[in-house]
Amino acid sequence: MKQSSKLTTAVLSASLLVGAIVAPASSFAAAPIAKKPGAFTQASVERTAQGKLIVRWKADTDLGAAKVYWSTSPDNIETTGKLLAKTYSAFNGFVTEDPKPGSHIYFLVKGGNSSTIETAERKVNLQGAFNFRDLGGYKTTDGKTVKWGKLFRGEELGHLTDADLKTIQEMGIKTNVDYRTDAEVKALPDPVIAGINNIRTDAGNAGWTADMNAMIASGMMKDAASAVQMMVGFNKQMVDAPKFYVQLMDLLNDPKNAALLQHCTAGKDRTGLGSAIILLTLGVDEKTVMDDYLLSNFYRADANKKMIDGVKQQVKDENVVAAITALMGVQQEFLQAAIDEMKAKYGSIDAFLETGLGITKEERAKLKTMYTE
Repeated sequence: MKQSSKLTTAVLSASLLVGAIVAPASSFAAAPIAKKPGAFTQASVERTAQGKLIVRWKADTDLGAAKVYWSTSPDNIETTGKLLAKTYSAFNGFVTEDPKPGSHIYFLVKGGNSSTIETAERKVNLQGAFNFRDLGGYKTTDGKTVKWGKLFRGEELGHLTDADLKTIQEMGIKTNVDYRTDAEVKALPDPVIAGINNIRTDAGNAGWTADMNAMIASGMMKDAASAVQMMVGFNKQMVDAPKFYVQLMDLLNDPKNAALLQHCTAGKDRTGLGSAIILLTLGVDEKTVMDDYLLSNFYRADANKKMIDGVKQQVKDENVVAAITALMGVQQEFLQAAIDEMKAKYGSIDAFLETGLGITKEERAKLKTMYTE
């Protein structure tokens, strides 16, 4: 390793130890698991404002020398990828230039005892989408990990650039599940991407979108509290009539659909619940599922601020602005309403998955085999 690289690694190690580098609260998003001697326990990747990547990891003991590999594929990184650096596990991290700008990169860290952990950026770095994410890396309650590069969530795709489309095509996505209504699709159709099958769900009849002016006139949007209650009701409704999530589960059970992307318009409500259902099915705990749901506020912060600034130019009623602001983001109450409805109506989340969505125990076991490791 070059002297400068050693210095950078040492500086990173020191800064990590004193908490000088700050990541989103859910960047690790890992549920507590039983520790095994000589193993990595967490890993994450964050992109700096300058475009560099910070690969972080934690282990339950000093694993000695470490190697960092990278690849554009999440499969067999050590074999098919490239060696990025030789470092030490005790440093808990490594700073690197983006090894391949314009690609979604996966990393594998290998300790001196051959223990390994895989990680990637949670957010896919695209120019025309703010909330396009990889659901990999989350721990399950039975000690497994959701595979990277197999499950994605996103927002409308009509603003993707040519470079974005190339990135997505390289990621190996096979199926794109679109939750949007007919009106939303007509306003901004999904692009046709070679190798990806675009599938519309039954959400076209869900009655989700409505004219904002009509909603304001009806009193549904009179203040933040009314907007929150509307979203609480909408989330309960999606549990009571979950037909497009039944369709989602059927698609996930077919190996030819992996990797799979699900999206709506903002990638936070219909997609948020869809992502929660996927993670709960795979055995991820409720707190981690909620953390993933709330990350939409982090990734959409800049876009939402611009939209609200525009709303303020047209709407002078502060209470209505507050209502629209509530709709732009996600709140814990929204997803919690859906989870509570699963438990109230079916007795438990497991019962909702089995009875409400029709996922048999055999199908759930198959999903866990396909999407966790």
